[in-house]
Amino acid sequence: MPKVTKIYGGNEEANPLRVTHRAGKGRRAPSIRVKCGCCNEAVVFFPENRPTGNPHTDSLEINGVYGSVGQWREILLPMLGRD
Repeated sequence: MPKVTKIYGGNEEANPLRVTHRAGKGRRAPSIRVKCGCCNEAVVFFPENRPTGNPHTDSLEINGVYGSVGQWREILLPMLGRD
């Protein structure tokens, strides 16, 4: 069974995110699952098995939506306050 890591983000009073890393075995791809701290909602990330380091060709699937790493950066980084 994979180990669950809790992420508090500097606020001990908030519900922590629960992060599970799963290694790929057989036909199952490696994944990262992030669950809410107060309910059972989750986001599952499927990174590419062999990334090349090129954000335009490396792919990332988040909850069934498939895109390049560069596309995900354009969407997520502004929400996190990064350029």
